[in-house]
This record gives sequence, structure tokens and C-alpha cells, in this order.
Amino acid sequence: MLENISAFDGIVVGVIIVSAIMAFARGFLRELATLGAFIGALAAAYYARKFFSTTVAGLLPEGTHPLAPDIILVVTAFLIVYVIVAWFGQSLSKSIMTNGEIGLFDHIAGLVFGIFRGFIALVFFAVLLNVAVEHDRVPPFISESFSYPYLEQIADRVTGEAEEASREISAQRQP
Repeated sequence: MLENISAFDGIVVGVIIVSAIMAFARGFLRELATLGAFIGALAAAYYARKFFSTTVAGLLPEGTHPLAPDIILVVTAFLIVYVIVAWFGQSLSKSIMTNGEIGLFDHIAGLVFGIFRGFIALVFFAVLLNVAVEHDRVPPFISESFSYPYLEQIADRVTGEAEEASREISAQRQP
């Protein structure tokens, strides 16, 4: 078991510890506010592009690159919504944090959230590695590590579930 430990396992532990410490220091509510702001900003960027792309394209000069309206809308909508929602979430978090009893629970919940977030980031890395690199070309310090087979197994399960959900949605849309 110990012979399988490699530098990649150190990186795995480091990612989880750094994520946990950051979330512990910021607190769960602040982390949740940031996550909510990010998700809200992504939704705003998506819908801004969907509904206003042709309008913005009409306002731009002739000969502008066809992706310019989309880029302008996505970046602008994302930044505006992210700043507004993050500011609101931060002020709400600060008002809740003034209560000492909630503050301790908030930091402990943040620690758990940080561990979970670090783990999710590592699974996402494994998914990207599986997509980008053939299995036999994964560097040995990663493929022979203690933690990578577990991350790879979870990544395979996640991508399998995503593919299945995608097929179900496609089947429902077809008449």
C-alpha cells in the first residue's frame, strides 16, 4: 500500500487541505454566496446570449467578427451579475457572522464544504485527464499512485451518469 504513494498523492492531499483551509477561513455562508453568485452569473450569461445576441449584433459596426456580440454579452452579463450577487451574499454573510454561535458552526461547515470542493476538483481533473489523454499515456506518477485509481473510478461513474442523462433528455425531446 505505501509503495503506491507518489507525488500525485501529495498533490491530492495538498489540494484538499488548501481547499479546506480556505473554506474554513471564509466560512460556509461566504462560500455558498460565492458559489451562488457564480451559478447566477453563468445563468445570466447564458440567457443574455440566448435572447440579446441578435440585438447586440445589430448595434455593432459592419464587418465585426460574428462572435463579438456573444463575447460582449457573456462577459458583461457574467461580470455584472457576479458582482451584484456576490456583494449581496457577502453583506448577508457578514450580518450573520456577527452572531458568535453561528460563526463557529459556519467555519466548521465551511471546512466540510472545502474538503468536498477539493474532492470534486480532483474528480473533475480525472475526468479531464481521461478525456485528454489515452489511458496508457497517463504519466506513471499519476497512474501508479494510491489515489488515482479511486478518482478515475469515480470520474468514470460521473461521465457514465452524464452520458445516460444526456441520452434520456435527447430521447424525451424526440417526438
